[in-house]
Amino acid sequence: MNVVEYLMGILPLKDWWYWIVESIVFTTICLALTRWCKISKRISYFYAIASLGIVELVSLAITRSFSPVSIAAATLGLFVIAIFEDQRFYSEKKNEQKIKLLEKESERDYLTGLLNYRALSQEINRLANNNEIHNIVIGALDIDHFKKINDTYGHFVGNEVLKYFSTVFREQIHSAFPKHGYVYRFGGEEFTIVVSKHSLEEVYQLLQSIEKLFNNKSIVTKEGMKLIISFSCSLTDRLNDELLDTTLKRADKMLYSVKNNGRGWIVTDQHHQRPQKPSLERKINNNY
Repeated sequence: MNVVEYLMGILPLKDWWYWIVESIVFTTICLALTRWCKISKRISYFYAIASLGIVELVSLAITRSFSPVSIAAATLGLFVIAIFEDQRFYSEKKNEQKIKLLEKESERDYLTGLLNYRALSQEINRLANNNEIHNIVIGALDIDHFKKINDTYGHFVGNEVLKYFSTVFREQIHSAFPKHGYVYRFGGEEFTIVVSKHSLEEVYQLLQSIEKLFNNKSIVTKEGMKLIISFSCSLTDRLNDELLDTTLKRADKMLYSVKNNGRGWIVTDQHHQRPQKPSLERKINNNY
């Protein structure tokens, strides 16, 4: 700015050392503002613009270069800059909010509202890179005989079942393990839960209570039909220095062993005994 004013004949070249002092003072003010955490970026930015005008006015006073043109350059010019920069800041903030909203939406399953596989991958990477978290439980879940529900009642009822199942699990997991437990829709009627900083036994006990909830409370569809659902589940702990992808694959493999042995029960690294209870297939036939 000083060089431009010199070329326009406003400032003499003999005052070049004032230019350097101005730059040093203004740079120091800006550095101080960047380290002032108690004010927002927007406020600190306007403080910087205001300080630029003050530094320029002080410099004009010292060099006795006051004139209508120089005062206008130091005040009105900065005022115009402040207006345009305010609009630019507002537009950038709005774009940032849109981007964050799109990123958030891209991590959600449209039907159930649960986090999707993309969010699961990001959470696994985050936990894997956090050396302070040692206790991580991963569970794989599957709604029993979901294909039979679709074939018997139709896909709209199947979607209602998915939404109900997702809502119950999300509320129960988030309530029991706030900020440390999440539910993901892995695909179709398959789901994944990831719980950190809690033991496998705690997660197992919660899933047993959710299992009882499903057994004792039926889903009432929009058409008035009542359905009782159950789920198959496998839970496993992350082993020391084990990749979380390996833990996830082990949970998935354990789930298939549950599905191949009658469904409707929970298996963990410590609990393998299948409880005696009626299968969902018999419940569907009875409700139908």
